[in-house]
Amino acid sequence: MALPRPLRRLRAARRPVITVEPHPDDLPKRGLFAEPVRVTRLDVADTDVMDDGARRVTFLVEIKDAEDKRCSEVAVEARVTGPERSRTVQGATDLFGRLRFRMAGPPGTYHLNVTDVAAGGLDWDAGAGPRQASVDVG
Repeated sequence: MALPRPLRRLRAARRPVITVEPHPDDLPKRGLFAEPVRVTRLDVADTDVMDDGARRVTFLVEIKDAEDKRCSEVAVEARVTGPERSRTVQGATDLFGRLRFRMAGPPGTYHLNVTDVAAGGLDWDAGAGPRQASVDVG
């Protein structure tokens, strides 16, 4: 059985040869951001006193790339330690490349240590910015 004419033309058509060009600049890139990404800001916001007398501490983390662009939707992992407990927290940066980690508890020392940025998706330069912040809450 012979193929209809339109199908014969498709079968005979050749696909164009595609050549993959190397990336034009020397910065390695994955997606929208230039590598490596880094923590550019690590601050402690004002402490809130809650209704039950507990204190709520807020740490602000900001991530930027090698070209100083804000990195949105980047995963960040940190270890938050307070007087009563310690936990590993994760989150994603907002449109401005910022993320907040919070912990509530009694008065004492609260500490944040950034352990990973982008969860392996992008190269993180851990030494290029701050990684730790502490605050004494009285």
